[in-house]
Amino acid sequence: MREFWTENGRIVTKLILNQFGAAVMGLMITAAAASNQTLKLFTSLFAICFYLMLLYMVVWEKGGQDRIRFDGGRAAWQPLNGLKMSLLHNIPNILFAVLIIIGYIFGKKGGMFEMEWAGNMYAIFNAIGRLWHGMYIGLIQTYSPNNPIAHLLVVLPAMFTCTFGYYMGLTNRRVFSIFELSPPKKQKDETDPKKKS
Repeated sequence: MREFWTENGRIVTKLILNQFGAAVMGLMITAAAASNQTLKLFTSLFAICFYLMLLYMVVWEKGGQDRIRFDGGRAAWQPLNGLKMSLLHNIPNILFAVLIIIGYIFGKKGGMFEMEWAGNMYAIFNAIGRLWHGMYIGLIQTYSPNNPIAHLLVVLPAMFTCTFGYYMGLTNRRVFSIFELSPPKKQKDETDPKKKS
């Protein structure tokens, strides 16, 4: 694990910083559209796509670098490195989600346990989770405002994107390669005597 962190710690840190930046952007644009529910949902979807695109680009580049090392015989073929990086970068997300779920189960008013400490924990970490997942806030408020499981589900798109993006970089493929322009084919110049002979 230490060796993995030594090789990929910079990338994991970059993924966490990208999440922070996307969360701030998501909170800002969702707050700007707070009066219109449909617009708030669309701004949240835009922020989510922007966040996932940032993750994809970071891990794709890392996958491409690892492909060069693999081709040179300096690294082993490890197509699940993207998933491992995403698991490390999602540790705070998973921790917040677990604390939110525990707080909700044991602290819900009118619930089976109704413990005060759990209710306080739920309130605190629910607020932190909503800030940390700012890009998802419009989506959560629209479809599942009081469901603590939503904070755990928001981890899945990032994990899928990182796994997929790293594998695409490792295999030197691009998602939008079908839209890229290919260089024009060179045509033979019939008037050039060198090419005739």
